[in-house]
Parts: sequence; structure tokens; C-alpha cells
Amino acid sequence: MSIKDSIRLPWSPAIKLQQLTGKYFSQTTLGTSILFTAAGLVWLAVMGLAALFFRLILLNPYNTEAIAPIYYSLLTLHGYVAMYILVPFLTIGIGMYAMYKEEGMELTHFNLVNVLFWLANLGMVIALAGGPMTSWYITPPLGLLQTTFNFYSGPAIALTYIGLFITEACITAVAGITVFDGIRTRRNKGKLSIFPTYALTFTAMIVFTTPFLMATLMWYTLGILAHVYVNPTVAFLLFWMWGHPVVYFVPFAVFGALYAYIPKFAGRKLFSEKWARWNLFLLFVFTMLVWAHHMLVWPLPVWIRGFVNASTLLLAAGSGVTVLNLGLTIFLAKRYDFSDIRGLAYFLALLGFIIAGIPALILPENALNPIVHNTYYVVGHFHLMIWTIIILGSMGIIIDQFLNAFGRIAPLSNLSLKSIRAGLLLWFGSFLVVGFAMMAAGYQGLIRREIAYPVEFLPYMQTMTIFAWLGGIGFVLMAVPAFSMVTRWLVMKYYSGEVEQ
Repeated sequence: MSIKDSIRLPWSPAIKLQQLTGKYFSQTTLGTSILFTAAGLVWLAVMGLAALFFRLILLNPYNTEAIAPIYYSLLTLHGYVAMYILVPFLTIGIGMYAMYKEEGMELTHFNLVNVLFWLANLGMVIALAGGPMTSWYITPPLGLLQTTFNFYSGPAIALTYIGLFITEACITAVAGITVFDGIRTRRNKGKLSIFPTYALTFTAMIVFTTPFLMATLMWYTLGILAHVYVNPTVAFLLFWMWGHPVVYFVPFAVFGALYAYIPKFAGRKLFSEKWARWNLFLLFVFTMLVWAHHMLVWPLPVWIRGFVNASTLLLAAGSGVTVLNLGLTIFLAKRYDFSDIRGLAYFLALLGFIIAGIPALILPENALNPIVHNTYYVVGHFHLMIWTIIILGSMGIIIDQFLNAFGRIAPLSNLSLKSIRAGLLLWFGSFLVVGFAMMAAGYQGLIRREIAYPVEFLPYMQTMTIFAWLGGIGFVLMAVPAFSMVTRWLVMKYYSGEVEQ
């Protein structure tokens, strides 16, 4: 026996760390994908509660400055969570699940991904702890004023941007690792299935675009701590080079699931897989080129306005090709299986995407955009996108995740299936009303992000609030069966020993 063996300690940090990570960190591709999508649902509940409560504030058209800090803090929590962590978490979770569904593709860097996951959540908590009141647009000078933070002051306001930087750096790293592991482990060197093709492409988009946001965040941090001049125009440009593509991360990843699963529920092949694959290039490229259409009220040169208009319409054409492809698949089928809650979720996601997309066609038009710019019309459009293609599309995938992970041991009861079905329909119907109420009010001139407004818009606000709360009930109807399913599975796992680690 060597001297090294004779003095080996019965406990070492390395061994203990390995035991802890093996016990508490997910060590499977499916489990890690659920880690991200489940965390996304938790953050969705947080941002949803913030929205429900600031909607109650907006029932008073005569709000004063006294309520402003509470309203804008809730609004900012809602926006920060949605764009900085919910959207990328769902995208990464969908990408990982697509790898799980593709034979031979899997994650390998489990411990690193788990550590980055928790650091990303910690960064968001640090950012929100300061009580920022900037909505989700962190553009200067508003984003650099101490008066826009409730709890951080002086140099400490940089903590908000340091926290967001940590979150986005971790998210970017996880997205890169996910794509890298997927490419490295794939066994079939031929054509990838359509689901992982789309999901991993738009997971990779996180890696391409988020560094622009990270650069902006670091610039703000240096501006606060080292008094580096922050040019508002350049900072605005950098922000939107990430801020526009981020809204497409989940919808286009979900497109892959719709292409893969709608044909199964329709009982026939996808109308044209060739359209779907070629369309991917159009969606990927033009998603990153149209960010300037958020600046149409700026004094932009005519050639930039023309380019933005054409690029946005080409991107819309790509979305139209997707709708046509999936629509023909359903229309030419003998029947569509609405009895399966996943099929219902995917159908509602597609229908909602169509309904939400049509009103957006006027937004890139230079002559029409100023009519509705910065009004509730814009809010209604993009929230309809979030409520349908992002949330309902993700719900279809998450239901499939849960059935694969927990269904064998803890299957959904008939009551749970009915509850989820009712939740899907209530969510869709309620938020359809909210979205159109927003757009109608916006078209008549209701400005967004204002705590006081003309009293004639009160009926619209009342409608939005009532149906938003009904939509929240729909979320609960979906969440309770899922929570029950996971709870039963955990009980059997840890107390009955019926489930393998």
C-alpha cells in the first residue's frame, strides 16, 4: 500500500461535491429540460401575479404619483422576468427536450448546466431586489437615474445591471453548451428531424444576440461605477439588436414542435417538409435584421425605413409560410385529434399566432406606425403572441415532457385531463378578449405605461382586468394537475423506491 493510500481521508471535498451534485443535480437530458421549463412556469406565475395586481391599480383612472412606485415596480418585474429569463429558459428547455426526442442526442455537461441555471436565477433576484422602475426597456437616461430604483442607491444601482449580466451570461453559456452537446452527440449524421432543427437553431440564436445585451449592461455598469459616458442612441441600438430577436426565440422553437406534432394529431404527413426547412433560413436571418422597426418615430434616413419595412414584411412572409403549411396539413386531414390535450394546445397556439399576427401588419408601415406607436395597440399585439404561441405552444411541449418523465408512475387522471383542457380553453378565450380590448383602446389613443388616463377608457381597463384574472384561473387549472402529478411521482420515488434515480 502506498503512502498516498495510507493517508487517504474518509471524507474529501471532491467526493462530497460529487455526491451532492449526483443527488441534487439533474443528470439526464429529459430531467434538465424539465428543470428549465418548470422554472419558466414558476417565473411565469411570478410575472403573472405582478400583472394581475398592477391591473387592479389601473382600475382607477385618477391615479396619482403616490401609487406610481408600486405600479412601475410591478410593471418592471413583469417585463424583466418575461424577457430576461422566462423566454430564454423556455427556449433552452424546448431545445433540450427536442434533443431528448431525437435518438442519440443528449446533454453531457450536466453539472455545469445545473450550476449556470442556479446562477442565472440568482442574477435575476439581484436585479429585481433593487426595485427598478424602468419597465423592461433599460435605455438611458431613465435606466441610469437613481430615482428609478426603490431600494438601490448610489453606486449600488449598478447591482441591477450586474445581476442581469450574470443572468444573461449564464443563459448564453447554457444555450451554447446545449447546441454544442447536441451536435457532438448526435449519432445519425443525416438530416435532423424538424423539431430539433428548429429548436436548436433558435437556441443558438441566444448565443448570437444576447452578447449585444450583455455589452449594454456592462456599459451601464461602467457608466455608474466609473462615470463612463453612455451614448443613449448607441445604447438603444445595442439593446434592440437583442430586444427584437428575443421575442422570436420561443415562437420559432415552438414552430418545430408544431411541425413535428400537428401532423400526428391530424393523422397525415406535414403538407411540405421542404417548405419548413427552407423557411428556417428566412426566419433566422430576418429575425436579426428588423430591430430598427422599433425606431420608426426616430429621425431615421429614408433608406433605413425602406429596408426595415421590406425586411419586416419578409419576416412576416416566413411566418405566413409556416401558417399555410400547418393550416393545409390540418385542412387536408380527415380529422384532427382534439381529444388529446397536447393536440388542443398546439392547435390553439397556431390559431392564436394567426389572430395575433394579422393586426401587426400595420406596425412596420412608416405611414401607419405613428398612429398606434406607444399605445395599447402594440401591447395587445405582442401580448397575444405571448399568451398563445409562446405560452400555449410551450404548454403542449411541457405536457409531453411531464407525460414522458412522470406519466408511467403517476399518470394524469380523467379529472386532471379535464382540468387541463378547461384551463387551456379558459386561458385562450380570456386573453383573446384582453388582447382585443387592448388593441381597441390603443387604436383610440390609450397610451401605455401611464397610471392616469381619460375616464372614457375605464370600460376597456375593466374588461382587461376581469378577463386577465379569468385567464389566471385558467393557469391554475393547468398548474394544479401538473403539480399533483409531480408530487405523486416524488412520493413514489423517495418513499416507495419504485422510480429509478
